[in-house]
Amino acid sequence: MKVLGVDPGLTRCGVGVVDGVAGRPLTMVGVGVVRTPADAEIAQRLVEIERGIDAWLDEYRPEYVAVERVFSQHNVRTVMGTAQASAVAMLCAARRGLPVALHTPSEVKAAVTGSGRADKAQVGAMVTRLLRLDAPPSPPTPPTPWPSPSATSGAPRGQPPPAGACRGPPRRLRHRPVRRHSPDGSPEGHPMIAFVSGPVAALAPDSAVVEVGGIGMAVQCTPDTLSALRVGQPAKLATSLVVREDSLTLYGFADDDERQTFELLQTASGVGPRLAQAMLAVHSPDTLRLAVSTGDEKTLTAVPGIGKKGAQKLLLELKDRLGEPVGSGRAGVGSAVTAGWRDQLHAALIGLGYATREADEAVAAVAPQAEAAVAEGGSPQVPQLLKAALQTLNRAR
Repeated sequence: MKVLGVDPGLTRCGVGVVDGVAGRPLTMVGVGVVRTPADAEIAQRLVEIERGIDAWLDEYRPEYVAVERVFSQHNVRTVMGTAQASAVAMLCAARRGLPVALHTPSEVKAAVTGSGRADKAQVGAMVTRLLRLDAPPSPPTPPTPWPSPSATSGAPRGQPPPAGACRGPPRRLRHRPVRRHSPDGSPEGHPMIAFVSGPVAALAPDSAVVEVGGIGMAVQCTPDTLSALRVGQPAKLATSLVVREDSLTLYGFADDDERQTFELLQTASGVGPRLAQAMLAVHSPDTLRLAVSTGDEKTLTAVPGIGKKGAQKLLLELKDRLGEPVGSGRAGVGSAVTAGWRDQLHAALIGLGYATREADEAVAAVAPQAEAAVAEGGSPQVPQLLKAALQTLNRAR
């Protein structure tokens, strides 16, 4: 699926084409800028933008067009010019019957980085990673202001050249080729840490340290994942590296399915790595897929930080992204970790370094909470029980 993205503007109208499908690596096909002279008449500049966008549509044949939604600024003149260029882009798409999606800058930032307030450097770093580029994408260096008369086939000096000839054809961006998968299933050459493997050096309530080649890798994990780890014992965690301007955070998962679900959840606007991890702490990947496919708001609102409106928005955005459930039948809330909750909770506390006596007391303290869940027809949620048990231990100390 090819998508033409348009960053509207009168002087510089940014354009780019991305190819790919949800859940798989994306490819940057082309990037460029449609430019118009600032001293030309508005009508002529809009004509040039129309011709430039049409040239991109002819060249790449996209299936969708995405345009940045114009937002209010103090400079009304700038807003008007951007709105006019945006309308031209939508008109070009509509004439070809192409669906158009409008996105605000904050929505784009949130989808790419997990934060609607990310700066340009953060967005550039994440785009480079997601598209597997060597450097942030940038359009080709523009030529001199306007070509000579001979270069424009007789166009008078100072006037724009014929459509499509003034700035050359759209540039195809060179990118790293997608390599075949390695034996463990991770794509070779993908700019991220696909997994970590080694003895567990330390455990904390929300993270683990895995020794890899003499280096301790701090990995953020859900309580369920942590409950299966033991200090000094070997472990292998699927991982996802989240890049920020001031930090690199590694998130760990029990398997590749959790890791892929974690990354797909972040394609929804407003979902960052923390919220995605919280969703996986409460629900298994299959439970989330089933909830999205059936429109189950209640399952999503069980996650701390997600209200009714947020759940409705997530159901809409994730509908065609997570895929269908792969398990046999409906999994309840936290179903992947509910069997034998006492043993699992006790093992998780021991793995975190607590003494057997302390673990026994903590399990007994949260037992009424688990029994209440069973009485209501539900199942005890080990991640929530572990959080409550840790609070009990902290108060005891």
